[in-house]
Amino acid sequence: MAIDFNWLEEYIFHRTLTEDEKYNLETFITIETFKNGTSIVVENEPAGALYLLRHGEVDVVLQFNGETVHIASAGEGSQLGDMAFLDDATATATLIAKKDCVTYKITRKAIANLFARHQAVARDLLFNTLANMSSNLRELNFSNAAATQYIRGCRV
Repeated sequence: MAIDFNWLEEYIFHRTLTEDEKYNLETFITIETFKNGTSIVVENEPAGALYLLRHGEVDVVLQFNGETVHIASAGEGSQLGDMAFLDDATATATLIAKKDCVTYKITRKAIANLFARHQAVARDLLFNTLANMSSNLRELNFSNAAATQYIRGCRV
């Protein structure tokens, strides 16, 4: 299976990649597939990789007070594992393939090497990751505000 650079350009980099950039990305991206029901990342285990979801759907769950809590779903174009990727900590949630998935995996080591060879590509990838995290944080802020109003009796 080959890397779909048109998809990467549209969903991740938001620009046309040069042939040299594509060549270098091929060196640093690993294509991984996951069958429906398979864990991609497991909560509290080392992660250290960013997963770009090329095909499929993923459920994001975590353990809270002894229960498994579904906190999100992600589809094609999503970036997964970004928090553990950025801070090199263990995963804060489990990612379970809801449908068969194809991911493009980039490890922390790979991004460090990519920075050495192609700073613009590494920068664009990280800016996209930060933009996604910012969007998720905004959504979390609104959810937290709605939950706070609900708890106080001011239903939304």
